[in-house]
Amino acid sequence: MTLQAAIQQNSYPMPYPKDKDMETARNLMVDDQLRPSEITNLSLLSVMRELPRECCVMPDQQSVAYADMTLSLGQGRVLPQPLLTARLVQAVMPVEKARVLVVGAATGYTAALFAALGADVTALESNTQLAEQGQHFCQQESLNVSWVIAPLSEGITGNAPYDVIYFDGAILRFPAFCAAQLATSGIMAGVMATPNRLAEAFTARREPESASSFIVTNLFETQLPLLPDLAAPVTFEF
Repeated sequence: MTLQAAIQQNSYPMPYPKDKDMETARNLMVDDQLRPSEITNLSLLSVMRELPRECCVMPDQQSVAYADMTLSLGQGRVLPQPLLTARLVQAVMPVEKARVLVVGAATGYTAALFAALGADVTALESNTQLAEQGQHFCQQESLNVSWVIAPLSEGITGNAPYDVIYFDGAILRFPAFCAAQLATSGIMAGVMATPNRLAEAFTARREPESASSFIVTNLFETQLPLLPDLAAPVTFEF
């Protein structure tokens, strides 16, 4: 069954109550993939042991939802591999009630992670079908995430400024909205794609006394598809 068919039949790929085999798979993901790779934050590890990642993939991929791999969601979108998500979330671990904007929230896994960690999350998604699945997922998990279906290139002004802007996919450069919507002491994270080179996972903070320049810290090389609306270079306008 395709994702579209599942939505039309109101039968999302979300097995409730949670399957015992999936619980085992979640624990193996944490113990075999995350902990040996320096994911040390206990709150993050605890949430990733509980959050049903299998509910955020295509129906025929649930059996590999916890594998060390990136999974296709169709239309060029993906659910990043668990370790990539864990490393980036750990790098920007929000304090309680921090405002987090997840750009390209897709089926909601990363937005749900932040919410379960106590953040005030806004999930921005341009694909209606993915957003509907993400909304359903967060509702089933009783997680308070505000969903907005709109182009990714503009961000969301209503809940800004954000303590964390998280790109759940690759970008070519920072969209213009970051200058206005990132809090003064805020942090961004995601994957920056560069022509003819491997992409780099990054964090970024404002350059002191600058409204639109950021100090970027490259974390590790990786691969991830570009987010829609952010595939073309974007320049700041003044």
